[in-house]
Amino acid sequence: MSKIKKQKDDKLLNKALILCNGNPPPRMLMHQLWHEADYRVAADGGANQLYNQNLVPDAVVGDFDSLQPEVRKKLPNSKLFHVKEQNTSDADKAVRHCLKRGFAEIHILGAEGGRNDQFLSSLEILFKYSLQARLILWSQLERMEFIFDSWEEDLPLGTTLSLLPLFGGAQGVVTKGLAYSLKNNELAPGKLPSGVSNLVVASPVSVTLQKGQLLLIVQHTVNN
Repeated sequence: MSKIKKQKDDKLLNKALILCNGNPPPRMLMHQLWHEADYRVAADGGANQLYNQNLVPDAVVGDFDSLQPEVRKKLPNSKLFHVKEQNTSDADKAVRHCLKRGFAEIHILGAEGGRNDQFLSSLEILFKYSLQARLILWSQLERMEFIFDSWEEDLPLGTTLSLLPLFGGAQGVVTKGLAYSLKNNELAPGKLPSGVSNLVVASPVSVTLQKGQLLLIVQHTVNN
């Protein structure tokens, strides 16, 4: 994993937030993640949404085809990172920007744009960079991240949690704290068992894998 940079006060720069130009996230969720982040990035037109909420990002990254001229004029040049290449999306460019600055955890908001191809592309970005940092994609109701070896977290009882075998699935899956436990199972596309809609019955919840990867989807309650 990339080396984590430090602020002037030696506080570790651990968590970055990226706002994409998709459907606006719930306001409470947006402000919660905004205040928790050490560094805040708008992926191109995501800066338009921040401008409407009187929020100023630390950086705006992209090809700037969606950035409104009036918003661009309000931002100092030091915050603008123009990336001309067209081979990747603005979300991909924003993630790379954060990785170059050494962030260990990157949260992505606003990746839902009403088009399934854009959302699936966001999942591909999650998979692409998750070995370099912890990437978490937030939707209105859930958060998503890829597990490659192990994961553990305290979650409220009754929380819905799914483990999906995207990009090949996983072998030797063991879970603890879930209603339908897995004990050295394989989760593979089109095969049983299904990892959809499990429930938290004890905390902390843990998942370990011997090989492969799973997409973890966890229900959240901050949706206003």
